Amino acid sequence: MDNTPSYLGAFLNHPTNRVALLAAGVVGIFASIPLGWTGLALVAVVALGTEILAALVIPGLTSFRNSVDRAQHQQVRAQRRLALLTDISNYGDTRALDTYQHMVSRVQALHQTASDKRTALNRFDVDKLEDLTVDYLGLCAISLSLKQRRDTLSEDTVTQRIASIQAQLQNTALPDEEQRQWRNALNEYTEVLQRSRRLAARRTVLEATLTSLPDKMEEIYQMVMTSPYSTEIGSKLDESLSRLRIAEEVASEFDTPEPSDAMRHKVNSPASTAFGRAARRGAGAVKT
Repeated sequence: MDNTPSYLGAFLNHPTNRVALLAAGVVGIFASIPLGWTGLALVAVVALGTEILAALVIPGLTSFRNSVDRAQHQQVRAQRRLALLTDISNYGDTRALDTYQHMVSRVQALHQTASDKRTALNRFDVDKLEDLTVDYLGLCAISLSLKQRRDTLSEDTVTQRIASIQAQLQNTALPDEEQRQWRNALNEYTEVLQRSRRLAARRTVLEATLTSLPDKMEEIYQMVMTSPYSTEIGSKLDESLSRLRIAEEVASEFDTPEPSDAMRHKVNSPASTAFGRAARRGAGAVKT
């Protein structure tokens, strides 16, 4: 899916362009008082020519495109933030929300610092930090979904079901069709068990990231606020952001396919669907 915005559409719908067209209409009305339709037509021709010329030039300007891209990115980020906040609220995890609010307050303070022309900090760097606050929400949603999945269907339960199926397969009197179905179920449960063990290792990395990310954000905040006018802020911030990109890497580790339809019916775990949905939302939208 192509997410490239329409720069021409953004220009036509821009408030400044609308005001200019409105002003041209007012001028045309006043011009029509002494000159009649001739004055109105003259203003309309000039306004139309100016609009066409601007439409050919302005959408191609780098500064205008950057502004449109940033506005679209902010809109996508706001939509993703709202969806993640709703998910986490449904889980009832107030601690994650409190940590997120603290991180947001730090980013807002950095935005105010970036507005000072004397500092080397720029709004694009702070935007990256704001993206990280939403990344944090995505990781929280994944962590909560993993916890729910673990509570719903434990590894011991899967192991017991595997043992039960293996006992059924010991019956040599079973028809071939039933044996095939039991073997399919055994393969599915074995896959679930293997996936569960892989996720257990990844979960450890995820929990470590959730613990360290707010601290690293606080470290950046303290660094900037201590020396807001230092010329080395840009390079230090880039270095810190490169370390913080682990949030995206960790989220991508959980972008795994959901179980097959047959397994979904056998396990009967609604958390599996929630896990897949939260993982995609926590990892896919990061790259917007």
